[in-house]
Amino acid sequence: MQDFRDLSPEEIQTLENNGCTAEGWQSVQVSTGFDVERVRDTSFFGAVRIGSNSSQVTTCGLKRPCGIYRASVADCTIGDNVFIANIGSVIRNYVIEDGVIIEDVSSMTTEEDVTFGNGVRIEVLNETGGREVTLFNEMNAQVAYAQAFYRHDSDFQKRLQQLIEEYVSHQRADHGRIAASARVQSCGRVRNVNIGPHAVLQGVLRIENGTVLSCAEHPTFVGAGVVMDHFILSEGSSVDSGAILSKAFVGQGAQVGKQCSVENSLLFANSEAFHTEICSVFAGPYTVTHHKSTLLIASLWSFSNAGSGTNQSNHMYKLGPVHQGVFERGCKTGSFAYNMMPCHIPAFTAVIGKHMANIDIPNFPFSYLLEEEGRSYLLMGINIFSMGTVRDAEKWPARDRRKAPVKRDQIIFDVFSPFTVEKMRRGRNILQDLYEKTPREEKTVHYGGVFIKRLLLRKGIRYYTLAIDCYLLGRYFDRIEKQTGPARTWADVQKGCRADGSHAQAAEWADMGGLLISEGRIRDLMESVRSGSMHSISELMGLFEGAHRAYGEDEWGYICGAFEQEYGARPSGVEPELFRELVERWASAANTISVLVLENTKSEFSSFAQISYGMDWGAEERSDDFQAVRGTYEGNPVVRKLVREKQRVESRVGNLNKLAEKFS
Repeated sequence: MQDFRDLSPEEIQTLENNGCTAEGWQSVQVSTGFDVERVRDTSFFGAVRIGSNSSQVTTCGLKRPCGIYRASVADCTIGDNVFIANIGSVIRNYVIEDGVIIEDVSSMTTEEDVTFGNGVRIEVLNETGGREVTLFNEMNAQVAYAQAFYRHDSDFQKRLQQLIEEYVSHQRADHGRIAASARVQSCGRVRNVNIGPHAVLQGVLRIENGTVLSCAEHPTFVGAGVVMDHFILSEGSSVDSGAILSKAFVGQGAQVGKQCSVENSLLFANSEAFHTEICSVFAGPYTVTHHKSTLLIASLWSFSNAGSGTNQSNHMYKLGPVHQGVFERGCKTGSFAYNMMPCHIPAFTAVIGKHMANIDIPNFPFSYLLEEEGRSYLLMGINIFSMGTVRDAEKWPARDRRKAPVKRDQIIFDVFSPFTVEKMRRGRNILQDLYEKTPREEKTVHYGGVFIKRLLLRKGIRYYTLAIDCYLLGRYFDRIEKQTGPARTWADVQKGCRADGSHAQAAEWADMGGLLISEGRIRDLMESVRSGSMHSISELMGLFEGAHRAYGEDEWGYICGAFEQEYGARPSGVEPELFRELVERWASAANTISVLVLENTKSEFSSFAQISYGMDWGAEERSDDFQAVRGTYEGNPVVRKLVREKQRVESRVGNLNKLAEKFS
C-alpha cells in the first residue's frame, strides 16, 4: 500500500463521465500510478482508497487492464494492480491487497466485530456436546486432540481455552482481508470471510464466517457449487464440486469434494473426503473416504480408509446420541462394514461385516475383525503379514501434499512404534491369560465384545512375539550400527545404548492426532499449560514441535524399558553371548515375517487373481494378458523390495556376529 491523495477535480469529472458515482468524492482517495480511465461504471460509498492500476492481469487466458469496472465499492482499501469487475451487489469493508482479482461476484461483505471462523465451537465425537473444539487459524491436530479428549482435567481445559480465546481476540476485526494475488471469480455470496494469498475461489455458491488460509507455495482452492459456513481452511486444502461444510476445519493438503457433506467435524492433513457424509468426526491425518454410501459419525479416525457403505450407529441411547467410537490409526473398513457405538477398534485393524456388539479391544492391533452369523470374531495379529500394511508404511510419507513453509500437524508415520508395540505386548499377555484359563473343551473365548477361537490364541501370541522381537531388536541393532566411530571395547558398544532424558522407559504412549508421544511428555505439556507458565497458543504449538523432534530419543527410552522386560537385560547391559542369541532371535523373526508377507503377496498373482483376464481367449492368453496389466510376482517393485530386505537381514546378521566375535 502507498500514500494516498485526494482526487483532483479533473479526475472526478472523468470518473463521472465514465459512469461512476460517489456518496462523497472527498472520501475517495488514490495513490501514485492511479489511472482514472480504468475505473468505469462504479459506485463508491464511504471511505475508499485505490492503489496503482497501471498494470495488467491475466484471467481466462486473456490479458486485461487492472482497474474497477461495473461494481459498487463501500469502505474498502484497494491495493496496487487489482482487477475488480461485474459485482452484482457490493464489495464492502474489505482490505484488498496487491494483485487480487475479483470478478463476477454477487456480493462480498464484512460486518463489524467478526472473527472469520475463529472461535467457532465444533461438537466432535459426542453429538450432544461435551467434547467441543474451538477453531482458530493455526490450530493443529494436537491442540484439537487435547481440547476434545483431555476433559478429565478441568484446570488444563480452562487455561487452554483462555490461550485460544486470546488468539481469537486478535483475529477480531471490522474489515475483511483479501490477501495478495488471491482470485475470487464467478462466486455467489461471500460474507465475513478472510482469504489468504494466492487462494482461488471459483464458482463458489456461498461462503460465510470463515478463513481461507493460503500461501504462494501451496494455494488453497475452493470450487464450483461449494457452500460453507463457520469454517477454517488451511493452506493447500481443496474444497470443490458441490461440497457442503458447516462448522468444519480442513487441514493442510486435505481435499473435500464431490457432494461430500461435512458438519461439526475436523479433517486434518492430507485427508480426503468425497461423496461421504461426515458428522461429528475427528478425522486425523490421512483419513480417506471416497464413496457415496459411506457415513462417518461421532468417531475418531486417522491413517484410515473407509470402504463403500461403511456406517456407524449412534442410536442405542436413552439420553440422546451420546456414544462415540474410536478407530485407531491405520484402520480399514470393508464394503458395508458397520459398527455399533460405543466401540474401540485397535490400530491397523480391518473391519469386515456388521458388528452389533459394543466392541472394546484396543490391545489387539494388526487384526481382522470379522462377522460370522451375527457374531464378531477376531483374528489377532494377522495384519502384521499383510502387504497392505507394508504399503501403508511407505505410502503415507510419499503422499504428504503439504507444501506450506510451516507444517502444523506434527506427524509420526511409523507403523511399528511404542504405541502399537506396547499394545501388542499387553495383547499377548491377555491372550496368554485367556489360553491358560479357558477349558480345552471350549471352542471360543468371549472378550471385549468379540469371540476368539481358542485354537487361534497361541497363534496370536506367536504373531505378536514375532513383531515385538523384530521391532525391539531391530531398533537395538540400528542404534549400534549408527554409533559414531569404531567401538574399541564392548563397553563402547554398551555405552552407546544408554537411554537419556526424563521420558526414558515410558511405557504409556498416545497417538495425539498423528503425533506419537509418551504419556510423561503429555503430562509435562499439560502442566505447562495448567500452571500458567505458557503465555500463548504459539508456545503450546512449539511444545508439540519439540515432542516431534524428541520422538527418536523418547522411542529409545521406551525400547530400553521394554527390552529389559523381554530379554532380561537393558541394551546397555547386553554381553556378547546374549548379543549373539538376540541376533539369532531377530533374524528368525525378521525372516519369518518376510516369508509370511511374501506368501501373502503371492495370492495377488494366483490363478484366482487372474479371473476376468484374457477375455475371449484361452489360458495362455489370459496369463499373458494378466502379466501385461499387472506384471509378474518376481518383477513387482514391492516384492523385489521385500526380497532385498530379506537379503539385507542375512548380511546384517553376518556383520553383527562379527562384532560379537571381535569382543568375545
